[in-house]
Amino acid sequence: MSNKLYTLKENSNGELHVFVSKKDASGECLTESMSVCKKMRYNQTVKTHFACQHEIDTRMKLAEIGPRVCGICASYFYGNF
Repeated sequence: MSNKLYTLKENSNGELHVFVSKKDASGECLTESMSVCKKMRYNQTVKTHFACQHEIDTRMKLAEIGPRVCGICASYFYGNF
């Protein structure tokens, strides 16, 4: 299992994108500026669905949400980028 953490953000069109995240020494969640698909910037978000979740939890939540999640972001967990 990966040690990376993930954050799910929503853009103004209602599409959801996954961002790689990590926690700093104080436990604050820090998120990369581009989604894993490179189609959305952090500053384009209108809503956070979850932050700093482990890979297994992220996979489960993406499966629950379904087609609103960017297909490229979802496939990130099943292929090699």
